[in-house]
Amino acid sequence: MVAVFIDHTKFIRFSIRLLLLLAITCMPGSGSCQAASGPVGARVEVVSAEVYGNIHIPTDVKVRMEKSVQAIGVQLLEGHTVQEVKQRKTHYEDIIRQVFDKVLVGYTVEGASITADSSLKISVKLLSWNDRIDKLSVETKIIGMPEEVEKLLMKDISGIDTLFDDLLLDLPVAAVDWSNGVVKHRLNEFMAKRAPEFRADFELSVDEDTKVFIDIYPLLPVVRTVDLSMRSDTLPNAALLTQRQNMQDGADMFVGVPVAFVSRHQDVIQQLLERRVDDTSGARSWGVHTTVTIIPKERMGVMSRSNSDKYFLRFEGRAEIGHSRDDRENDSGVMVRGIVGKQFNNGDGVFTLLDFFPQHAHWNWDIGYYRDLLPGLRGHVRYDIKDKYWKGALQYDLTGRWSVLYEYREKNSINEIALRYKLHDFLSVECAMDNHDKWLRFIGYF
Repeated sequence: MVAVFIDHTKFIRFSIRLLLLLAITCMPGSGSCQAASGPVGARVEVVSAEVYGNIHIPTDVKVRMEKSVQAIGVQLLEGHTVQEVKQRKTHYEDIIRQVFDKVLVGYTVEGASITADSSLKISVKLLSWNDRIDKLSVETKIIGMPEEVEKLLMKDISGIDTLFDDLLLDLPVAAVDWSNGVVKHRLNEFMAKRAPEFRADFELSVDEDTKVFIDIYPLLPVVRTVDLSMRSDTLPNAALLTQRQNMQDGADMFVGVPVAFVSRHQDVIQQLLERRVDDTSGARSWGVHTTVTIIPKERMGVMSRSNSDKYFLRFEGRAEIGHSRDDRENDSGVMVRGIVGKQFNNGDGVFTLLDFFPQHAHWNWDIGYYRDLLPGLRGHVRYDIKDKYWKGALQYDLTGRWSVLYEYREKNSINEIALRYKLHDFLSVECAMDNHDKWLRFIGYF
């Protein structure tokens, strides 16, 4: 909608009626205003318009004014011969001036001039009314969003106050009512480009010191629930329970936030959630670094993995099926293993390992050293404190879930090889074999 005009369609209809009325009224020195046939020649094919005033006219208002003047010119002059337009130039200029001045609010049309050629140009000079907007303040309010989202959104829409400056400063106060359409159109364009997941409404308190109040609302679909999972490969998963509520509160902040906004800012939001764990004193002392992955949906998935680069602490439960011979003097097939290690920065570390066989109250205690030999390949050696013999092992990760393991035990010269498949973060299954037997092993992680 034109910034100082009534609805554009009504405006054109009004213009045509007025043009017809003026066209049949008497011309000076004549009983009628019938168009002289004029000599046959070049006809008006293109009409352009220019509007200027005694002070600055806001750009969008000026553009819409020029389109309206152009519409008047097309209706009045397109198809007429250039010669005819030149002969009746003053008459046509007067019609354009009167029509435009009738519908214009906040400005007075001082005059109109026509430059006639195959491409016809209409220039209109305006005089602004004195009561104008000299100062503007903008207040933006984001409805129903948490503080972190507000910060991201305000960064997205930075410069929104400049948008209103361009549209309203120097505009006559009387023209503001008719400018809402242009302002709304530009505001919608701005939001579609900067923050398409939200819509903006505005209100004006009009005076020489005009105030603009903007309310910003989320658009559907929005995040409605959050499924949080927390895991660790170097620490007991149970230890993460102390941070679960903290992480849940952080993830729940995004309930009610548009899914598309979460997707667009996914990297930043993941970093925000990572810091909720990593910035705690316990995480810093243990050298914990968290990686968060979110799946933006109405039911949003959040996976948090917190691993230490200083320590290793894990507990496992192992059960074996079909293993009839064991050099560890145990045939129960059930074992609990605890591992405590200190990691160094160059991919190696030291550890101690305790195996306990509950049915026979039998245990083994090892100390060892490990090192990352190649990407995906780790080797270690360890010494059995209780039975006083050496063990060595290699593990190669084939993919994210598959791995191959080899272990040599000096006692009885046992060679064991296993193919492991990780069912999920809490359970793996191995197909294992050694010098004497083949069996299945299930490994649960605590």
